[in-house]
Amino acid sequence: MKTRRKYLLLPLLLCIAAACSNPHERLTLVHVNQPSELENGISFDMDIEQGYTYSTAIVCSIDAAQLFKEKVNLSLEVIAPNYDSFKEKVTFPLVQNGSQRAALGGERAAVRFQRHGSLLDNQWGWRRGITCDTLPGRWRVIITADNPTDMNRIRAVGFSYKGEADE
Repeated sequence: MKTRRKYLLLPLLLCIAAACSNPHERLTLVHVNQPSELENGISFDMDIEQGYTYSTAIVCSIDAAQLFKEKVNLSLEVIAPNYDSFKEKVTFPLVQNGSQRAALGGERAAVRFQRHGSLLDNQWGWRRGITCDTLPGRWRVIITADNPTDMNRIRAVGFSYKGEADE
C-alpha cells in the first residue's frame, strides 16, 4: 500500500512545485479510502479572477485490475460564489496506451495517462476558455462517481485548473 501512495504523491508534488510559480494554477488530488467517499462527492475549490482565462482538467487514479469497462462516469457539480449550482454528467475514456490516445486525437485529445504497477492514472481536459468577468471568487467543484463499479475502482480523484492573463 505504501508503494501505491508514493506513486500518487510524486506527480502531485511535482505539480504543486510547478504551480507555485503561477498563483492561478493548482492541482488537488485526493486519495479515496472508501468507495462511499465518491458517492458523497469530493470537493475542490477554484479561485478565479477577472482578467484571466482558465482551463480545467479532471484526474483519476484507477485500479487497473478492475478495468471492467473502458470508461469512467462522473457527475460534476459546480457551485458559483453566489451559490448557483450547475450539474453535469460526464463520461471519460480510459487510456492505457499511446494507440488509444492517438485514436482520440493525439495531442489535441487533452488526455494524459500513466501506469504505475496496478494503478492507471488518467487526466482529461474538461473545460477551456473559462472567463469570469461578472462573478469572480471561489467556485466549488464536487466530483462524484456515477455508479458502483466506478466507485470501487477509483483510488484517487483530482481537479486542476490553470489561468492565463488575458491580453
